[in-house]
Amino acid sequence: MVIKSLFTTIVILFSYSKAQAILEARLTYGSLASNPQLSDVYTGSASEVPAVAPNYGLGVDALIIFPVVGFGFGARYENLGFKVDNAGLEYKTSTTRTALLVNYRLLNTFFFLGPIATYGISHTNNMKWSVSSPALSVPTTAKGDLIPQSSTSYSLGIEAGIKMLNFLLGAEVGYEDFKWKKMTDSTGNLTTTPDLNMNGVYTKVMFGFGI
Repeated sequence: MVIKSLFTTIVILFSYSKAQAILEARLTYGSLASNPQLSDVYTGSASEVPAVAPNYGLGVDALIIFPVVGFGFGARYENLGFKVDNAGLEYKTSTTRTALLVNYRLLNTFFFLGPIATYGISHTNNMKWSVSSPALSVPTTAKGDLIPQSSTSYSLGIEAGIKMLNFLLGAEVGYEDFKWKKMTDSTGNLTTTPDLNMNGVYTKVMFGFGI
């Protein structure tokens, strides 16, 4: 459903592009350096919880840029996650995010530079943990499979890069506010419903083209 919605958005953007507008499509690879409190979703000792690793993954942007005024708008799709472990306790996350995207080009010649912002409209998030060592404070059969009842996100950043013919190469850095609210465990091992803050600095590299 999310992929279909993103495809529909891309088609709409293409349909509305005029001679004075540029349609950009970009493949991105990035990270989100969030630092959630993993012990809040674990039923054993907090000292056993591994250190958090950044989320990594691929994404796609589609947007229309209006060179005369410098503004652009479009959509962003991301697929991120991390996997960490410590002495037999393993955590895995997966996140998909579809967001509205707005940017402003202070420069838009051979170089491009300017602020960029997104607002999440659809999220699919999951966090799992499992144990495989009898030395831990929970049984080796214990596990958690958690999803938030709701999620919110927005980001603010700066993008910059170069354009060669119809191709572009660039990078983006900023801060993303990402909240997973009321985590619910389908296994029943965790009886509370904590919130997780997945906020953090994000970075992206991008490769794309414009027509």
